[in-house]
Amino acid sequence: MYVSSEHKGRRVTALCWDTAILRVFVGDHAGKVSAIKLNTSKQAKAAAAFVMFPVQTITTVDSCVVQLDYLDGRLLISSLTRSFLCDTEREKFWKIGNKERDGEYGACFFPGRCSGGQQPLIYCARPGSRMWEVNFDGEVISTHQFKKLLSLPPLPVITLRSEPQYDHTAGSSQSLSFPKLLHLSEHCVLTWTERGIYIFIPQNVQVLLWSEVKDIQDVAVCRNELFCLHLNGKVSHLSLISVERCVERLLRRGLWNLAARTCCLFQNSVIASRARKTLTADKLEHLKSQLDHGTYNDLISQLEELILKFEPLDSACSSRRSSISSHESFSILDSGIYRIISSRRGSQSDEDSCSLHSQTLSEDERFKEFTSQQEEDLPDQCCGSHGNEGDECVCCWFLM
Repeated sequence: MYVSSEHKGRRVTALCWDTAILRVFVGDHAGKVSAIKLNTSKQAKAAAAFVMFPVQTITTVDSCVVQLDYLDGRLLISSLTRSFLCDTEREKFWKIGNKERDGEYGACFFPGRCSGGQQPLIYCARPGSRMWEVNFDGEVISTHQFKKLLSLPPLPVITLRSEPQYDHTAGSSQSLSFPKLLHLSEHCVLTWTERGIYIFIPQNVQVLLWSEVKDIQDVAVCRNELFCLHLNGKVSHLSLISVERCVERLLRRGLWNLAARTCCLFQNSVIASRARKTLTADKLEHLKSQLDHGTYNDLISQLEELILKFEPLDSACSSRRSSISSHESFSILDSGIYRIISSRRGSQSDEDSCSLHSQTLSEDERFKEFTSQQEEDLPDQCCGSHGNEGDECVCCWFLM
């Protein structure tokens, strides 16, 4: 173990790894940012031997370092007042934007698509549920406003500890401060507050979901896995998977009640032909047979209604639904009628002077947004396994 005294007497507030050359960036409450580089000796036989090079002072910013992020030779520093971009190879620094802020607001890189040759982007949190979209040279492209979009109801976390509940009624808008931003999957940015976890599709100015997971102090992301450190010191683990995979998991574990409630709570997702390739009518019939009629009579009735809504995958109706979904989003009413929903998206720019407003995503629009992502990364809908202090339980996020 090697110890650096570079920040001795100061409180370290942010850390960030450069895994390419085993370098860690450190930021403290006084605004100092340094880099500690390690080197592994391949000749070591018993274990990897680490050699620590002299600590490099990167810069000192105007206030406490809130968040650090690193990508392709550039270090992103977010302080209490603004964000800074640093070219660590050329030792050049830029201030991002002209307007300062006051408080803990995060910033993160948004890697570009290698196949499309897109340049990485930067997203910087702003007051009032806003984000700046910034290019890789530190120039603000536009401001995205999510305040009104956050009026959609929270999606439930489904766990063995409680029955899932979902109120479809929209609430009031939320004016939030995003203390940290994390890149999640190909299209998404994740953040959290004392109230819950929020996932955005910033390039389309859409709120993908938010869920009430409270008292989070910090979050780490690994592919589709979330590791949440809570204020009481506990660590919870959320794994984002699709609706059908979640229900399959519940069925394998014999959690019939929870599986049935999940299916009934998110009927449109189960009816979708993609889900029905795994969640067939026969499986739902088997699920229904496992429920006790005396205890779960109402749930059995709901499951029967869901099964009646199933159509053969090759039916004309399914073809029509596929044709509709390829052009516009839709929802299935209780009567079986397909309701087409047109989406409207806008765009504005120039820092805080222009706020961006967009329509809240409907259930099926969010479904369609995620279908373009890889199944193993973050599928069209999310749910997950949740563990806490060794107890194993099952929790799910679903995109309604």
